Amino acid sequence: MIYLVDVGVLAERDENVALLLIHNPQLRNALSKEILSQLRTALLELSQDEEIGAVIIGSAIEGVFASGGNIRELRTLAGSTGGLHFAESVQAVFKMVEDFPRPVVAVINGYCLGAGAELAMAADIRVAADTALLSSPQVGLGITPGLGGGQRLIRLCGPGHAKRLILTGDLVTAQDALRLGLVELVVPASELWDVAKRIAKKLANKLRVAVTLAKTAVNFSSQANLESGCALEAAQFGLACATAMSRHLSGGAMSRHLSGRAWNGNECD
Repeated sequence: MIYLVDVGVLAERDENVALLLIHNPQLRNALSKEILSQLRTALLELSQDEEIGAVIIGSAIEGVFASGGNIRELRTLAGSTGGLHFAESVQAVFKMVEDFPRPVVAVINGYCLGAGAELAMAADIRVAADTALLSSPQVGLGITPGLGGGQRLIRLCGPGHAKRLILTGDLVTAQDALRLGLVELVVPASELWDVAKRIAKKLANKLRVAVTLAKTAVNFSSQANLESGCALEAAQFGLACATAMSRHLSGGAMSRHLSGRAWNGNECD
């Protein structure tokens, strides 16, 4: 079911995949406080829904994922304290995306700028149309990336490219974003939603406990040193073996899984 609103987040369900679609057509999907509040509420509700195995965050309008923050709202922030509190509140929403217990796929169908890019970078997998354009233009507006995007940009493409993209604010094509590691997949615009839904459904049909543990380990390791990351991986592996994964891949099931996929040169699910 789709809940139609003038400005906000449209929620749709496709079997065991939830779709959260940004809808702010008059401001080209600028991320207003209302949209961010609705996104937070939707994520909280979905985190309690055991039928949902993956989430897609995308746009309800053509040609733009999100054009950035709501400039009118930003102008009302009361000095450094107001800016700090705003940034912290939005960071908390984006951290909910990053830490969501099931995979989150960002579908980038066009312009993905500023706060929009910061939101997309919080997702687990980013699928972009070949017509998409990404940018971090905040410095050109006299501000800086403050919603966690600067930190995630460094982790995705390295400090050198992060500095170049943040300081210049240059638009990045989908193909360049793929080369830099800002997105994981680029597809023709006409195939974008079919591909994204296929990926999300594949993830949603995986054993839930294994997916959650693996996602948690990767998130932790990307922000920790190697020793700490390896320690967590070992603990997660032990937990998985003691629970659902051991039953899922035990005995003949494991043999069939390996012989039918990995050892035939195919992608291992």
